[in-house]
Order: sequence, then C-alpha cells, then structure tokens
Amino acid sequence: MNDEQKYLFDLKGYIVCKNVVPIDVIDSTRKLVDKLLEMDPKDFAHPVRKFNEIETENPNSKRYGISNILEADSAFHYFVDIPEVIDIVDNVSGSDTYRLNHTYSIKSKGSGVYTSFHFNGTPIVPPASYRYHNGQIISTLTKAVFPLLDCHEEDGCFAVIPSSHKSNFKRPFGDHHHPRMSPKIEPIPANAGDCIIFSEALSHGSVVNTSGRTRSTLYYCYSIGWMKDWGRNLRFSENILESLSKERADIVKLKNPGLNY
Repeated sequence: MNDEQKYLFDLKGYIVCKNVVPIDVIDSTRKLVDKLLEMDPKDFAHPVRKFNEIETENPNSKRYGISNILEADSAFHYFVDIPEVIDIVDNVSGSDTYRLNHTYSIKSKGSGVYTSFHFNGTPIVPPASYRYHNGQIISTLTKAVFPLLDCHEEDGCFAVIPSSHKSNFKRPFGDHHHPRMSPKIEPIPANAGDCIIFSEALSHGSVVNTSGRTRSTLYYCYSIGWMKDWGRNLRFSENILESLSKERADIVKLKNPGLNY
C-alpha cells in the first residue's frame, strides 16, 4: 500500500484499485453466479444460501444474492488473496492479524433498485469501526467489492458519504435512509475487474438504478483477526478449511474463535 493509497483511504474511507482481476476470470465468475441463482436453493451445499432483498422503487425489479458464496464453488477461492487487495487489507486492519470474515454476492435487475445508506463513524458500531492510532489505521471490517459488470452511476453504482467513517456527529438523515435523502453522497462507478476497498464504518449504499441494466457484484469482507464470523446467515462451515489451499485457509482461520482447528 503506497502513501497515496493510505492518504486517500484515511481521508475518504475508500480507494479503487483498477484492473486487479483478469476479464476472463470475471466473465466465468459472472456466468457461475448466474447459474447458481437459477438453481433450486435446496440444492445448495451448506452453508450457501440464496436470499432476496427488496429495496426498489419499481415492483417489477429484483435484487437478490447468495450468502457464503466462497463455499458455493472453488472458483470463488481466487478472490480470497488477490495481492493488490490483500496488501491494502493488511495495512488497514490494525496489524497483520486480519482474516476473511464472510463473503456474498448481490445481483440486481431492473430500474429503481438501490441500497439504503447504513453505518457511520458515530455512533460507533464495534464490528465496523475506524480509527487511527500510533501510526496505524485500524478498520475493524474492510470490504472488497468486485463488480462483475461495468457499473456506472445510472446503473445504481456503489456510493458513499465521503469521510463519514470519521464523523463525530450522528448522521442527520437517519439509519438505512434512501440515497436521495442525503445531499452528500459520492457515486463510485467501477468496471468489471476493478475492486473498491472501503472501511465498513463508512456510510455506504448505492444510488438508484435509472438505466435498468443489470448489476452483479461479489463482496469479500475482511475483519480484524479476533472478530468472529459476522453471524446470522454469514458463517463459514466447519469444513471450510479443508477445501482451501494452506495460504487461503490461513486467511480464513486466523485467530478465529468460531472455527476449530
């Protein structure tokens, strides 16, 4: 992680790494996600789950995804330790004891779809907090966002309230608010093959999709090493380590009190 990246991550709460995933990997992964979404959820291996999220102004549009996608197919292992991404996670996680905490995918189709804005620097949410101390950035949860399709502002791209990960006052727009309620959002368009890396403490969501084009994205979420799996439906299975290379298994299991090894 170079000095410019550190400055921008601390200043705004995110950075964009361009072209970190080859397009052939992106294309095959996108097709695999589509195939999985067409499957009967009963055919998924534990703990992979299909979920639906309805945040849309258009009842004919859809937004759905797959939790624990790392365990859906070995093809998703590729994204665990991409060097450009891991280098940044290592530098912003407080020490070298980061771990991959959970993974999922989201796909949306149609216009009117959006993600409401959530999280903030204040009030502090311990699993998703940010501070700088003694020369070290400490982002307790850092998310890597991999677009599987080019996503422009009109496509409902990822968006943030810049620097809100360090805010000292409660967000006046309310929690999980509609993107149009906030006058300070910054859309972050990105292309397939890019990676958006941000602190989960940053207030984030998306703009409203006005183009009607499909958006498909992978999310790999890295936490400070001692943090347990995120919970709810985002937990690794007991045999996850057996399916990974040693190097990738080390990233998943590092100081994880939720796994036996």
